[in-house]
Amino acid sequence: MTITTAHFRISVLAAIAFSATAVNAADRPNIVLIMADDMGYECIRANGSLDYQTPQLDALAAGGLRFEHCYSQPICTPSRVKLMTGMSNKRNYVRFGRLNRKQTTFAHILRDAGYKTCVAGKWQLGNESDSPRHFGFE
Repeated sequence: MTITTAHFRISVLAAIAFSATAVNAADRPNIVLIMADDMGYECIRANGSLDYQTPQLDALAAGGLRFEHCYSQPICTPSRVKLMTGMSNKRNYVRFGRLNRKQTTFAHILRDAGYKTCVAGKWQLGNESDSPRHFGFE
């Protein structure tokens, strides 16, 4: 059987939802996702940087689950779209500053599994006033 991007995406989202519902609310891990523009993997001391002081990020890295292999786009909106949906931009990118309102995001999955969701900072995925809520953020 050939595993397509859609199969992989559904598997990952299902795993997130299952793991989120398989434990009591009090036992669920907190999830903090930080996306920073113009900051590379090599900029954090926990990743080996000798040029920057990042004590708060280093503390988070020391006590949490780390994803150390990933891909991003060189422009911020495509990176956000890819991160939110788990899909390659070839399949879901509409235009700069826009996320297709039919997309399911990781926030939808986590919210539906009982997590409280929040987004702060630069949004840039639609200028409708309800965009963050529409995409699963409370």
